[in-house]
Amino acid sequence: MSERKKILVVDDDPTICLVCRTVLESGGYQVFTASTATEGLSLAASAEPDLVVLDIMMEEVDSGFQVAKKLQVSRPDLPILMLSSIAGASSQVFDTSSLPVKQLVDKPIQPDVLLRKVQLLLG
Repeated sequence: MSERKKILVVDDDPTICLVCRTVLESGGYQVFTASTATEGLSLAASAEPDLVVLDIMMEEVDSGFQVAKKLQVSRPDLPILMLSSIAGASSQVFDTSSLPVKQLVDKPIQPDVLLRKVQLLLG
């Protein structure tokens, strides 16, 4: 039997973390959650996830982008699905061209969309 894929969810909203955990675990994934950028980076190093679901705005307005940049250095092949309430406007607010983000989607994300995007990114 193959090992379950690991997903790290980093979001400062406990409801988003809970919903993502519930949806992803129902899809057969092992899920880790973090509520800060620092905690997310630490868990990324220890849990070695196969994919990261990452919020843009946490402690700082661009915390998610900073996490994505650091993960790009340590794990360049790690797919990142970024969630944000400003996803539609993020490219006007932030320079996203150099980020290793594979998908950028609006919150709240529908459960079936989350599972579909995760499956797509994990192959």
